[in-house]
Amino acid sequence: MPRLLSNCRHALNFLCFGASALGASALAACTQGTDSATDSQPMFTDVPYAGTHTAYATKSAAGRDWKRGIIHLHSPISHDACDGQGMPDGVVNEDCLTHQREALCATQMDFAFMTDHPDYAAYQTYEGMQLLRGSDELLEFGKHMTCPDGHVVTLMPGIEDELMPIGLKRQVADDPAENSRIYNNTDAEAFDADIAAGATVLQAHTEGQDLDTLLARQALGLSGTEMFNLHAMVDPSKREENLGLDPYSYLDAIGPFLTGTTHAEPDLAFLAFYQQQDVSIQRWDALNAVAPMVGTAGTDAHENALPALLDDGERMDSYRRMMIWFDNVALVDGDEPQDYQDAVAAGRLFIAFEILGEPGSWDVHYGDLEMGGTAPLGDDLVVSCPTLSASSPQMDTPPDITVAIYKDGAVWQTDCGTYTPTEAGVYRAVATITPKHLSAFLDDQQALIKPTPWLYSNALRIGL
Repeated sequence: MPRLLSNCRHALNFLCFGASALGASALAACTQGTDSATDSQPMFTDVPYAGTHTAYATKSAAGRDWKRGIIHLHSPISHDACDGQGMPDGVVNEDCLTHQREALCATQMDFAFMTDHPDYAAYQTYEGMQLLRGSDELLEFGKHMTCPDGHVVTLMPGIEDELMPIGLKRQVADDPAENSRIYNNTDAEAFDADIAAGATVLQAHTEGQDLDTLLARQALGLSGTEMFNLHAMVDPSKREENLGLDPYSYLDAIGPFLTGTTHAEPDLAFLAFYQQQDVSIQRWDALNAVAPMVGTAGTDAHENALPALLDDGERMDSYRRMMIWFDNVALVDGDEPQDYQDAVAAGRLFIAFEILGEPGSWDVHYGDLEMGGTAPLGDDLVVSCPTLSASSPQMDTPPDITVAIYKDGAVWQTDCGTYTPTEAGVYRAVATITPKHLSAFLDDQQALIKPTPWLYSNALRIGL
């Protein structure tokens, strides 16, 4: 029997806010339970939906390994994690931590940059920030966590407040109160302290920052911004005030997943509210025109927003479910923390919304330069046609995949291929997918099969 949403008033602290503005399906939830890009596509084969990922065995044109990871992830030492019970009586919530560890393994994440709030994290030792369990191997920088199947996840500590310094190699100060003071600031002292502690300083929630503020922070050492943040996608106030979207326009589409009135795969509920966050991308483009600026996608998982169970018996905002929706794919030379830190700092990564399909191949480079770099005019820009992995969930019908290449934020070419830029600019590529291959998993929610952004490359600054 379909599972009705229980305890809606508590579970839908975003979705049921302002109930008079909700669509019919979401109100029911509250009341009932309180073309050319496919030339190289491999032969289509049926693969059932599993709710997990398979490990990549793919290399970039330069021979670097694809590695899947999360950038912006909270553990129980964030004060608001685990439904606000991450550290009851100062003790780690082991159930919540186990959920996170199991999710990293199920989704075959190769790396995760932890980004805990300073309220608790600033008062931990550097080793304490690592939350070592079982056979975890503490490294000089970060740790290795070995999954039951032998897969190794590399985790690195970091902070999210107004700034998001990732890959800290130590706390920024010897005194916890001083750590807290620095992490809660955005001035030159904070940037200098974060960078001196080994961090790459990113901006979370780009949608909530104006361009002048971001430009000032770029001058102080900001290395990257989020071009997508999951929290912003579902928070009505952020949608309206920061993204310029209707705060509740997605609720009719997500309602059947919340009420259990569809037999669509629950993980595919993401398709009901996902869309491009234009505001953040425009600011990212503008920053790249000044200096290299890596773009990342923030999962922002806490297990603290939507405890409602979907039809599979798993909470809407579980670590596993949020991790399977999208990730950052880094092009790396090894599996050590510094390899991942170097890739992110250099912009050698692309963003993959893998709930739409695991990519089997894709490459964006300029001559010998991979994404994130700067080079003079005179070479070829190569954007290969992406493919759907043979191991990705797929049934019945192949997807339609298209590619657009952008220059300075505007479409420059409308197909994958090899091009020779003649004008200086910031170039990047976006692959869009119409996920027809998911039709059999969507039951009566076929309206969710539409052209949707799938892969975002990082930028190449050519002639600048």
